[in-house]
Amino acid sequence: MSKQLDRILGLINKEQLITLLTDAVEQYSPSYAEEPAMQVFATRLKECGIHYVRQTLASGSGPAADTRANLIIEIGPQPSALMWVGHVDTVPLIDEEEQRLHREGDILHGLGSADMKSGCAAIVEAVIAVVRSGVPLARGLTVALVVGEEEYGDGSEALLEWRTAPLTVIGEPTGLVPCVDHYGYYECLLTANGARAHAALPEMGASAIHAMLAWMQQLLESGAEEALGLTFNPREIRGGAGLFMVAQQCEAAIDIHAPPAVEQRVIEELIEQARNKAQATHPRCELQFENLYWANGYAHAADEPLLGPLRQAFQTTGLNWSPAAFRSHSDGSLFHQKGSIPVICGPGRLEVAHTRHEHVSLQETLDAARLYAAMIHAACVA
Repeated sequence: MSKQLDRILGLINKEQLITLLTDAVEQYSPSYAEEPAMQVFATRLKECGIHYVRQTLASGSGPAADTRANLIIEIGPQPSALMWVGHVDTVPLIDEEEQRLHREGDILHGLGSADMKSGCAAIVEAVIAVVRSGVPLARGLTVALVVGEEEYGDGSEALLEWRTAPLTVIGEPTGLVPCVDHYGYYECLLTANGARAHAALPEMGASAIHAMLAWMQQLLESGAEEALGLTFNPREIRGGAGLFMVAQQCEAAIDIHAPPAVEQRVIEELIEQARNKAQATHPRCELQFENLYWANGYAHAADEPLLGPLRQAFQTTGLNWSPAAFRSHSDGSLFHQKGSIPVICGPGRLEVAHTRHEHVSLQETLDAARLYAAMIHAACVA
């Protein structure tokens, strides 16, 4: 480890990091209401004399439309060699009591603790340590705390209209595993229209609910048989009629996560095949589907030269470089489309995100701050 990096890492303050993370998690900041948490990070940067800019989002509606803004730090010669991106918004609160902020030893519980305010706190403290060290950057760094990721990424879209970099790190929860590959994400709406009848005489009608259940069952079974590695999540199903009626309408929302090599066309062919099978057993119902959102997956060669600084950072901080695939959706696809190489890597576990029991290890958050500082050193100093 170089003396410069050793000096930077020595300036990362664990207690300050814990305080920053705790203050950020304490602020409820679902998508479109991110400003309370964003102000926590802005205040910390201002206290340390770190210059930042706010990039206001032009789109949106409602009372928050004029106040939603990304927070962007740029240091070193521009354009940047490395960009770090993290979102401060969370999914909506599920249960106020179960998701309340509290600490049990090394574990901090609370909405957004893993996804992904811990990553945001870690990069902020890493940047503060770099600036305080006085180590000059030979190449530029951009750090962006963005809004809207839990919806469809309007914060990152706005950022990419303004800045990009050849290498991007996104601090989603991976347990600090570097995810250089990324699953694709397909979101669709299935609709079924049947014929209403009295519930005592269901044979006189055509149940849209029965047809929808058959379609979804065929889809789940065929997806497993194809061995494509797809993950299906029937997110919502709704429909029906009043008392004593056969349901005339039904719709369902389905999320599908697909390995990097699976194309949108393959997924839609699978949905169509399942639709045809369900249609054969429910000929009086009309079945249709609509793609609501598609994000391409991607994969990178393990020996990609631009990943060199990240491999070096893992080595110098004593962490294991074992690249994997990120199986969820993130803003990574947007950065890949712009020609950047995105790597998903952050503290926390994906399996606790969006749950009542979301939490993060404080030690792992400290490890993340050290790792991010080492990434900055390797990409922008060494």
